[in-house]
Amino acid sequence: MTNSDRLEGIEFRVGREHERIAFNRAMHRGFGGHFRPQVGELEYEKAAWDPMSSAVLAFDGDEMVGTTAGYDFRMAVPGGLTKLFGVTEVTVAATHRRRGILRSMMRQLLAKGRDEGHHIAGLWASESNIYRRFGFGISGETHVAKIDTRFGRFRAIPESRGRVRFAGPEKMREIAPKVFEAATIHTPGMIYRRSGEWDWRYNPGRIANIQKQKPFFVVCYEDETPAGYAEYSVEEQHLMHLPSVLRVHELVAATTSAETTLWRYILDIDLVNEVHHNLHPKKSNLLWLLDDPRKLSLEPYDSFWVRLLDPVEALASRTYSAEGDVVIRIVDDFCPWVDGVYRLTAGRDGSANCEETDRGPDVTLSASALGTIYMGSFYLADLQRAGRVEEHRPGAVRTIDTMFPTSGVQNFLPEF
Repeated sequence: MTNSDRLEGIEFRVGREHERIAFNRAMHRGFGGHFRPQVGELEYEKAAWDPMSSAVLAFDGDEMVGTTAGYDFRMAVPGGLTKLFGVTEVTVAATHRRRGILRSMMRQLLAKGRDEGHHIAGLWASESNIYRRFGFGISGETHVAKIDTRFGRFRAIPESRGRVRFAGPEKMREIAPKVFEAATIHTPGMIYRRSGEWDWRYNPGRIANIQKQKPFFVVCYEDETPAGYAEYSVEEQHLMHLPSVLRVHELVAATTSAETTLWRYILDIDLVNEVHHNLHPKKSNLLWLLDDPRKLSLEPYDSFWVRLLDPVEALASRTYSAEGDVVIRIVDDFCPWVDGVYRLTAGRDGSANCEETDRGPDVTLSASALGTIYMGSFYLADLQRAGRVEEHRPGAVRTIDTMFPTSGVQNFLPEF
């Protein structure tokens, strides 16, 4: 059966503003839920996110049976900032599976992102077996971190000028964006939040309507300047002998000393038996602060997936850890405009140039493999051992693995 036969009767097009509610209903249904907006949520969506024309949708007659969207973000990459095409809200109705709808939507969406000037696309995957076929590779890893507070003692506490104070939503709206931006600039993988997102996050009315586990907000000040903040909630226990769990929703710091101060504060809160943090970074500072690091449970899972839409611009827009000159053959069946041979040269200062070339390749790899190493979190040699890289010039993989990795912390916070 040909693709055209399988898609007979299905229309693909960008969304229209009057379809926002139908879009939300179809998207929530695709994730197994129902759209029950909070008061003011639709108004927030219109203010904080791109228009409905950012969505590529599938229709069977008048019924919306597939959803995708690509939003415009700014993201930190090693050495700087770049535009990101944030792919999200990807669903196909259970009644229309296995008909090629997802493939057609994704192809059109990624071509749309390319045409709008994005050279990198990224997403958080609800299922990890879907997106490699579309050229995405796991580019980040995060952890579910858990620790019994009885074992939260630090081996040594670095000198800190920090002091922690509670803050209300209005104060957080003023402080948090500044701290977040200061942390983002040197943390590859973090994505700048829009003003509308901050407005919603610290909307006093929204927070007041939270019935269970209402969050606490604290700010760490260093020399009277906000240097970090945390948002957390505590599972309330009415019987004193039952364990209480503190859940860290977000901990962001512009300095390592502020991060240390915030973790010390959290681990010392009375009547808390265990602390959970679902977005703990792969390179954990807490692990090395603890007197007994084995007591910190870290359950890894893939976080951010990346694919390149324009290798020339994407590879030249980041900096590199070492100088090098390599020719890379990218195999890309899904986005054929990416398929080709590229020469990447990086200087001693980390700056780089990339161009298409007629030279023979030093390595051949898939678009998803290149996406995996792009942010500097993983090594190409690991993919080579898994049979996902072909080396044509001995030592080429090693050269790439001296150029791409970064030593700093990568944080992949979900913003879309």
